[in-house]
Amino acid sequence: MESNCRPRDTARAMPEKNVEKLRQVYREWGLGNLRAGSELFAPDVRYEAEAPGQGPVIGAEAIANQMREFLAEWSEFRIEAEAFEEFDDAVLVTERQHGIGKGSGVETEQTIYAVWIFRDGSVVGASWHTTRKGALEAAGLSE
Repeated sequence: MESNCRPRDTARAMPEKNVEKLRQVYREWGLGNLRAGSELFAPDVRYEAEAPGQGPVIGAEAIANQMREFLAEWSEFRIEAEAFEEFDDAVLVTERQHGIGKGSGVETEQTIYAVWIFRDGSVVGASWHTTRKGALEAAGLSE
């Protein structure tokens, strides 16, 4: 998921359509509706998460299947956006993820960094990372 982009000068840039699309998705995710946003995926979308033993997942249906498996482990799970950073064809989102384990009842909360790559208004790539630097590097982005 390479993109040789630099951050936009948001003081001069018009409001970004891709960011607004993601704001709507994250509003729903914050309410626990994690089905929101799948309509943004291009048919060949590539999803990657920084997780042991997990490789890239290609295609909207494969992503939906993986998310169902992931969410089956939680009695409650939601994601809230803390910040959006615009790049030419990408958006870096700082997320706060909240969950309660289904089997353990343990509550967790962590900050995650998601990079969304757009082409012609559709998401062609999405990846999640534990560090901002890692997210930028994995997407080929620079400050």
